Amino acid sequence: MEIVEQFVKSNPCYKAKTKIEVKGLMLHSVGCPQSRAEVFVKRFDNSNAKVCVHAFIDADTGIVFQTLPWDYWAWHCGGSGNRTHIGVEMCEPSCIRYTGGSTFQCSDEEKARTMVKRTLDSAAVLFATLCREYQLDPLKDGIIISHKEGHDRGIASGHADPDHLFRQLHMNYTMDHFRAEVASAMTKL
Repeated sequence: MEIVEQFVKSNPCYKAKTKIEVKGLMLHSVGCPQSRAEVFVKRFDNSNAKVCVHAFIDADTGIVFQTLPWDYWAWHCGGSGNRTHIGVEMCEPSCIRYTGGSTFQCSDEEKARTMVKRTLDSAAVLFATLCREYQLDPLKDGIIISHKEGHDRGIASGHADPDHLFRQLHMNYTMDHFRAEVASAMTKL
């Protein structure tokens, strides 16, 4: 896994420099057909941005673009999870087209699954690294959650990501699988 530090210094989250006590990690997906992380980094690096995350994972390469220091408060989930969880966005395949809410059509499911798997693999190593750094148990309840799970817990706004990708791309994959991959990756660090 490669991390490129590209802080969004014009973003209000970066400028505020408000620290959080990291209690968990939240996995997101961007919710649009854009595979390139640098597109989002440029978009978020402005003083009028209303949201921010700690990192984006490029779907073409698996490279992690870190946009904030890990312990900065980011506005990534629309709830109290902003003050407790590091937020990481997976970029999405360009071959999907959203038709309403979290529902999409996909012109090349094999390509899309490959890209989602690439981002998940990078996310697992990143989350393992962060769990080690912040002494978090990835298998403990509430430590690693998706945006959807954050909503279900009442700490995030009503989103379905990234769980909707797994379901609609017929991946036979869940956040429990992801948490197990993070735990496995921790043993290899």
